[in-house]
Amino acid sequence: MNKQILDAAKALGEMIKAGDAYKNSNELNTLITEYNVQRTALGEEYKKEERDQQLIDSINNRIAQIYKDITTHEIYTEYVEAQEAMNALVNDVNREITAAIYGEYPEENCTHDCSTCGGGCGHNH
Repeated sequence: MNKQILDAAKALGEMIKAGDAYKNSNELNTLITEYNVQRTALGEEYKKEERDQQLIDSINNRIAQIYKDITTHEIYTEYVEAQEAMNALVNDVNREITAAIYGEYPEENCTHDCSTCGGGCGHNH
């Protein structure tokens, strides 16, 4: 049990560290800001009755490049990995709590959205 607690503390520490790096990266924040500005500009162009297709294509190309730059950025990928590890940890904790309360483990593939399993996963809403 102590190893599990230490693993959980490490995962939480990594998530906090990655989150801080993500929030404090000037390069990444600049890319995200530009991405949002480009998306806004694209939306404005689509609202026009007479659209400039060349401008739309140019903005779309720039958005695609910025998206690639963001999603392949080392800080972003570390953040996503830490977030996924934290989510897995939270899911494991929730699974253990559910097992303690109901005396059995929920289905492994339960998404808590009964439309995905037809309600056969056995969890309560």
